[in-house]
Amino acid sequence: MIKIKSQEEIDIVGSDEKNNYLFAECKWTNEKVDLNILEKLINKSSIFNCNEKYYYIFSKSGFTKGCIEKSNEMKNVILITYNDILSFN
Repeated sequence: MIKIKSQEEIDIVGSDEKNNYLFAECKWTNEKVDLNILEKLINKSSIFNCNEKYYYIFSKSGFTKGCIEKSNEMKNVILITYNDILSFN
């Protein structure tokens, strides 16, 4: 297998001692985050060799139906709205 070096912009990346990774995007726009943002995050994470991957997307305005459905299907995706963050108090 040939390894190709690549550089991607991901807002948040974290890992643990078991080589599990968290990848997150933060979107502060007035439009709902669409499925294409989740798909781009998944594609960007492909440059990392890890055991398990978890995806988080933070959105000011929420998510489209397609993005929500895909995240429910995948089981390793968490969608968080600004209102979700405010409700943590």
